[in-house]
Amino acid sequence: MMDLTTFHECLAQPTARGYDLDNKQKQAVEYEGSPLWLLAGPGSGKSEVLVTCTLKLLCVDGVKPRSILLTTFTTKAARNLEDRLATYLTALQTTDPSLEDVELADIRIGTLHSLCNDILQEYRYPGYQNVRLLDQVEQDLFTYRYGDVSDHQDLEFWRQFEYTVRDWRNTNYPPNKWKRAKAAITLFNHIVEDCVDVQKMSNAGGHWATLANLYQQYTQALQNNYRCDFAHLQARFLEFLNSPASKQFLKGDNSNPPLLYVLVDEYQDTNPIQERIYLALAHQTPHNITVVGDDDQALYRFRGGNVACMVNFDKACRAIFSKSPHQIQLDNNYRSHPDIVEFFNQYITSFPEMTVPGVRAPGKNPVNPASSIRGDYPAVSWIQTKKVGELADRVATFIINHLVDDEIISDLSQCVLLMRSTKDSPRNAGPFIAAFQQLGIPIYNPRSKSFMESEEVQCLLAALVQVIDPNHRFQSKTDPKGRPLWWVSTVWDWLHTLEQVRNNPNIATKSLDDYLKESNLKLLQICVDHADKFINLNLLEIIYRILSREPFSTWQQDPIRNLRLSKVTRLFEGYNSFNLDVLRANSAGTALDDHFLNRFYYMFASYLIEAGIDDDEDEEVIVPQGSLPIMTIHQSKGLEFPLVFLVTKLGQEGKVGAAQMLEQTLGPFRQTLYPTTARQPNELAVEDDMRLLYVAYSRAQYGLILVGTKKQMTNHVAVPGRDVEEFRRNTVALTI
Repeated sequence: MMDLTTFHECLAQPTARGYDLDNKQKQAVEYEGSPLWLLAGPGSGKSEVLVTCTLKLLCVDGVKPRSILLTTFTTKAARNLEDRLATYLTALQTTDPSLEDVELADIRIGTLHSLCNDILQEYRYPGYQNVRLLDQVEQDLFTYRYGDVSDHQDLEFWRQFEYTVRDWRNTNYPPNKWKRAKAAITLFNHIVEDCVDVQKMSNAGGHWATLANLYQQYTQALQNNYRCDFAHLQARFLEFLNSPASKQFLKGDNSNPPLLYVLVDEYQDTNPIQERIYLALAHQTPHNITVVGDDDQALYRFRGGNVACMVNFDKACRAIFSKSPHQIQLDNNYRSHPDIVEFFNQYITSFPEMTVPGVRAPGKNPVNPASSIRGDYPAVSWIQTKKVGELADRVATFIINHLVDDEIISDLSQCVLLMRSTKDSPRNAGPFIAAFQQLGIPIYNPRSKSFMESEEVQCLLAALVQVIDPNHRFQSKTDPKGRPLWWVSTVWDWLHTLEQVRNNPNIATKSLDDYLKESNLKLLQICVDHADKFINLNLLEIIYRILSREPFSTWQQDPIRNLRLSKVTRLFEGYNSFNLDVLRANSAGTALDDHFLNRFYYMFASYLIEAGIDDDEDEEVIVPQGSLPIMTIHQSKGLEFPLVFLVTKLGQEGKVGAAQMLEQTLGPFRQTLYPTTARQPNELAVEDDMRLLYVAYSRAQYGLILVGTKKQMTNHVAVPGRDVEEFRRNTVALTI
């Protein structure tokens, strides 16, 4: 094994990290006690500390890789940690060949969900055998298909939980089936992840008893169909940890060493069931668990995260381990200009809401500027106009006339435009997209919600419709008043897009045209031969056949189009997993069965239209060179950019959603480990907005530019203390 001094010296070499850790970072790496509570401010090098902690255990302390479990929030972040571990270990092994036997592949590293799945499979836990783990699309389809809740049309029940129903336009009628299914998933996931006592909920009677019954029917349907969703995956894993079956995993055996160290990244986005999992993993004395995160950067309440887990980690340790954790704050910011650091420091402490006990982790100090970035220029500035409609043009003009023409940036990817929503619509990113296009600024915006509007996706779906429904029977689908159903016009849009492409002389479509004509003739004959029987063909196979024709084969050479077409294929694979897409002829043998077509249109096509599907993002590319990224603030978490433009007002500030409401309404049924400070939904929503903007402000390295009119920013949470006059006195307004 390597001694500690040599270890640090080696990692500081250019072949490894290239610099030494600061004192607090070293304290965190070298701390021998447990548990350890690391509060890591923005740009403080928390990932480096986690990587170095792991390598110290392996190379200095001689801990076996299989005795370490390291989790982080996303697959991309886990891959980043793996890459750093591999690079640094190579440097350590070059210095000390005795470390050649250290095998990183044996470390349990990944997202908690992936680790739960792998460990349950490895130890063949009886409660998780022969099941298919549902992704989000498959859970949606499963709930629609098998959940009684999707057929539950009690208007008063849905009014009780109306905050879970997205875009419910007419509350005089129950939401449609897809909205019911999606709302149910929100409720069911929270029941599991918030550790709700379902029997207590049932005993409460009324709508709560109904919800408990519907939830129990859903879990039974999962069991009957050998399926498991991500929330219940965590529940199965916690059951495993609390059962005798986990002894071999936790305490080791002849094949594997015991689990000795648990390291958790992004702990501020942990939920209550995950909190219990981590505490159970570290239950053995001396409770070697290290949690790293920043409660001020908690962003994922809408996904079930609860910042209270980070804020109250000390209470959890005392409740479960009967000991307090050691707290270290990583408070040096190596990312940003000092003026930017001063701005976001002042920001997060300027609101009385953030000083309420239990809202922030106790004992936090301001972040210290420690980057090499300096300069006497307005690092925090403001693009303002009198009219909202002028903001996008001003930003686009500033980028071209100042940043590009004055050679302040060498590539557009050095900037980012951050917004609450990047949907290509008038009330969101639409005006900025139009302004950038007008001035020839290429953009990268994978979350524009334009996936279903793209030419290639619409043409692929339209070609499928032409194969299975050449007579367009979908147009006869009406509501009780005889009006076409809401999705009918969208299917027509797909067909019109395909027709435009087929009529374009510059696009080769002959092979597709021939296939569509041939398939219509063949399918008619197949129906004659298989009247009232299943046909040995499914929708996924047809999709693959269409993709082999032009123009799809050419479109697949384009990276962006190929990502979209690949995603359509994966969506159909999810539908195919339920064995619902096998073609069947009608009893007369004249066409495909109405029941088959109805299921496709009502269950799957309407889902694609309803879901608001995003483009996939290339996990290996943060932003393509030559393009200006338009990102949500959530997307920017963990990233940094030389220049950050933040649109302050577009989107609703302090909006109470399902996550905030459920934190309150599920409170009486939640099984808690320790007392917490009760917060009202509107308070939670405002606190979440402040954390969101804190993350946005702390992404900037050289320049932070706020974008908004004075009216938009008056009494707005984007301004420190909501004091717009003080903000105007201290912030340079850019003239363009």
